[in-house]
Amino acid sequence: MKNTLAARLSAAGVSGILLAAYIHNDYVNWGTRGRDAFIAHQLQRFDRYMAIPQPMMNTMVSSVIFAVGALAIYEGLVYVFSALFRGSRASSQAS
Repeated sequence: MKNTLAARLSAAGVSGILLAAYIHNDYVNWGTRGRDAFIAHQLQRFDRYMAIPQPMMNTMVSSVIFAVGALAIYEGLVYVFSALFRGSRASSQAS
């Protein structure tokens, strides 16, 4: 049980770090492009997605696909950390 909890906490921590790195990179990129480029991008985004909303079914399907993908990545990380912790535990018991 401890192994699973440690693996899940590690996966959540790594996921948080990766998300923070992505957000920071986005801030840095827009900071170097400047205010006018950011505002032009946001105006284009509004015209494309908000002015004429997509059908509800498109939004639901894309949201489900995103959620499944995010959970798959998380569970993959849990599996990797679980295997790592299991391996380190077995090697420490063998000594």
